[in-house]
Amino acid sequence: MDPKTNLPVGEPTTKTSGTPAAAKQRNKRRIIIGFIVMCVLGLVSAVCLQNPQWFVVEHETIANTSMYSDRIVSYSFYPTDYDLDVTADEVYMGLDRYVYFKNGNETIAITDGDYAAYNPAVEFFGKYFETVIAGDAETYNTFFSDLYYQSNKPYVRFAPQMLYDIRIEMLANDPQNDGTTLYAFNVEYKIHRNDGTFRNDIDSDASKKLYFELFEDKEGVVKIDRITYYVR
Repeated sequence: MDPKTNLPVGEPTTKTSGTPAAAKQRNKRRIIIGFIVMCVLGLVSAVCLQNPQWFVVEHETIANTSMYSDRIVSYSFYPTDYDLDVTADEVYMGLDRYVYFKNGNETIAITDGDYAAYNPAVEFFGKYFETVIAGDAETYNTFFSDLYYQSNKPYVRFAPQMLYDIRIEMLANDPQNDGTTLYAFNVEYKIHRNDGTFRNDIDSDASKKLYFELFEDKEGVVKIDRITYYVR
């Protein structure tokens, strides 16, 4: 007896059907099954590619995103010019480039650049927009808090942006007991000849309302905690 199989030595441990006809039939079945499996996998792959939304995590009505969109939309962007001098564009210089600050029922056009005359958050936005127009990604990245960077990445680079029709609406100004202040704003602006390096979720000369949450620390330094968008 073989101790491994518990069978007499020399006997086979399995029975085989060794006729040529049986082997041919088994091979035929394998080919058919393989073909069916490949067809099913191809069909599943095609359906998945046509329905990518099945694999997207759904967000709340206001969701956190780097490009502020819940839809995939294609736009035709203008060529990128990292050395762009926005003041050389006569059309842009003729557009309304003032910042409009709305607080309750009052809207003020800030035409002299004196943002500090209002509150630290408005002063912050003045620097924010000037930095975007200058295409200064390095300075732009300093405007965000550690909380923001927990779910967002800094910009590597973007070209100077021709912003205009800039509107900020203060929704909340909430001083805290520890000497800090929380702000909430709606923010809208348009980009003349948008090249897509800063915003690729809007077309040229179009706007989308964004929701900003700002935090002012005890030293009066204001930074952005969150930017979200309203789902249309």
